[in-house]
Amino acid sequence: MERTLLLVDDEVDVGAALERLLRHDGYRILRATSALEGLELLEQHKVGVIISDQRMPGMSGVEFLTRVYELYPDTIRIVLSGSADFDSVTGAINRGAIYKFFTKPWDNEALRVDVMEAFWRHELAQEKERLLQEIQSANVLLSQLNLELASAMEHKDSQIKRIAHYDSLTALPNRLLFLDRLDQEVARANRDDQMVAVLSLDLDRFKKVNESFGHPVGDQLLQTVAKKLSSQIRACDTVARIADDEFAIVLTGVKATHAAGEVAQKILDSFAHSPISISDSEVFITLSIGISIYPVDGVNTTALLKSADTALHQAKREGRNNFQYYTVQMNATSWQRLKLETELRQALARNEFELHYQPKVDMDCNKIVGMEALLRWQSAERGLVTPAEFIPLLEETGLILPVGEWVLREACKQARAWQDAGIPDVHIAVNLSSLQFRQPDFAGSVLKIMQEHGLDPAMNGIELELTESLLLDNVARTIDTLNTLHEAGIRFSIDDFGTGYSSLSYLKRFPISSLKIDQSFVQDLSSNRDDESIVSAIIALGRSLGLSVIAEGVETAEQSAQLRRMGCDGMQGYLFSRPVPVAEMTYLLQNSANLFPAGA
Repeated sequence: MERTLLLVDDEVDVGAALERLLRHDGYRILRATSALEGLELLEQHKVGVIISDQRMPGMSGVEFLTRVYELYPDTIRIVLSGSADFDSVTGAINRGAIYKFFTKPWDNEALRVDVMEAFWRHELAQEKERLLQEIQSANVLLSQLNLELASAMEHKDSQIKRIAHYDSLTALPNRLLFLDRLDQEVARANRDDQMVAVLSLDLDRFKKVNESFGHPVGDQLLQTVAKKLSSQIRACDTVARIADDEFAIVLTGVKATHAAGEVAQKILDSFAHSPISISDSEVFITLSIGISIYPVDGVNTTALLKSADTALHQAKREGRNNFQYYTVQMNATSWQRLKLETELRQALARNEFELHYQPKVDMDCNKIVGMEALLRWQSAERGLVTPAEFIPLLEETGLILPVGEWVLREACKQARAWQDAGIPDVHIAVNLSSLQFRQPDFAGSVLKIMQEHGLDPAMNGIELELTESLLLDNVARTIDTLNTLHEAGIRFSIDDFGTGYSSLSYLKRFPISSLKIDQSFVQDLSSNRDDESIVSAIIALGRSLGLSVIAEGVETAEQSAQLRRMGCDGMQGYLFSRPVPVAEMTYLLQNSANLFPAGA
C-alpha cells in the first residue's frame, strides 16, 4: 500500500530539505507552501501523514492542522515549531488536533523514525477501522442469519409438531392429537356438566381393496374417506385417523345420546348411497361404527375409546355397515372373546384339535364315496367346542393359517393310514379359508404336504372344498393356483353352492369337479316349492357342465327320496351319519355295505 506524505511549509528550502530527507523511505511526497494549498491537496489525495510548519502567513500550523483534524480525522498530524510556539502547540496536542511536534532544527534520524511510526499508527488505525467495518458487517450478517435461523427453527418446530400430531397421508389429526383433544373435551364436559360422544370407525373389508387394486388406490381411498368424514361433522368436532383404516370422531356438546347415533347414520348413508371414484375405478365402501358416551361409558379418554372400540367390534359381528352403542354386556362378551382367543392360541400347541369325518354317500348304490374332514376342538377347560364358536375367531385373528395347515396335514396323514390299512378309494375333502388360499405359493405348499405323506394327488385322496366368494377374490391369481393344483390331479368342489355370488361364469373358467347344494335349500325341500326349484336348477346345471352334485344336510328319508328322484348324485347329512371321530369313520368305511344297503 502506497504511503502518501504531505509537507506544508512556506519556506521552500525547508520543504525541499524535508523531501530530500524522507524521499529515500519510499513515501509519495506532496508539497504545499500554504495552509490553503495544503487543504486543496487533501481534497485531491488520500494522505496518511502531514508535516506542517507552525509559522505560516494566513493560517498557522496549529490552525491548519486543527482544520485538518476536523475534516480528515484519520490523518496523522505533525507540526514543526520553535520554542516560542510551545504553549499553542501543547494545547493542540491536548485537544487531539496534533499527534506530535518537532522543534527546529530537527534531528534527521529521529524525524525519520517518528514519521515511520506515524505511518504505522495511521495504517493501524486504518486496519482497525477496516476490521471494525468487517465486524459490523459480520454482525449485520450474523443478525440476519439469526433471524433466518429463528425463522427456520420456527418452521421446523411447526413441521415437527405437525408430524407429531397429524397423519401424513390424510392430514387429519393422528391418535396422539385425538387423545389430547378428547381429554380436553372430557375436562370441559365435566366442568360444564355436558356429554361427549366418541365414534370409532373402521372401513369394512379394506384389505380387499388393497389386495384387488393395490396400496396406491388404497391410500387414495383413505384420503377420500378422510375428506368425506370431515364434511359430515361440525367445526367444533374432531375427526382423526388413529390407525391403518381406523378413524375416530369426538362430538362435543352432545345434548342427547341419540344425537351421536344420528351423526353415525348420516355418515353410513353418505358412504352407502354412492361409490367412491379412485383413479379409473369405482369402489363401494361401507363402515362399521362404535359409539361411547361420556360420562355413561367412561370418565376418561382410555375408557371411552375402549368402550367405542368394543362397540365397533360388535357392529362388525352384527354384519358391518351399521353402528352400535356401547353396553356393559359387550364388555363381558369382549372379555370372553379375548379369553377364547388366548385358549385357541394354546390349543394347537396342546394338541387339542382333532378331525371328525362325515361321509358322502352315492345316491345310486348307497356307497360311501368320500368324506368331509371337519375341525373339532376338545378344549381342556371347555370340553368339546362347536365350530360355530371358534371358526369365525380363527378367521378373524389369522389363526386359521396354522390351524388350516394342521387340518390339511392331519387329513393327508389319515388318508395315508387308511390306504396302508387296505381301505381303498379314500377321498377326503378339506375346507379352505380365503386367508389360506391367498398365501404365497399355496399350491406348492399343498403339493409338498401331500408328498411328505406319500400321497399321489392324481389318486384323488384329497379334495379341496372352496367357497364362491373365495373363487371370486382376485380371479387371475385364483385361476393360476387352481390350475396348478388341478394339473397335479387334485379335485375341487364348491361348498354351500347358491348362497354366495352364484356367478355362473366362474364354473366355466375354474376346474371344478362338483357342486355341494347348501343345506338351507334341502331343509324344506319337501314343503317349499322355491327350494325345490332351486335344487332342481342346481342339479340340472351340474349335469349340463359335467359336474357331480352333492346335497348337504340330508336328515330325512323324504329328503333323500326326493333328491334321488331329482337326479342328485350324492348326499351328506345326519340321515347317514353325523361327523364322527376317526375310529368310527374307519368302522363305517369297513362296513358301509351293511350299514347303507342299496336302494334303502
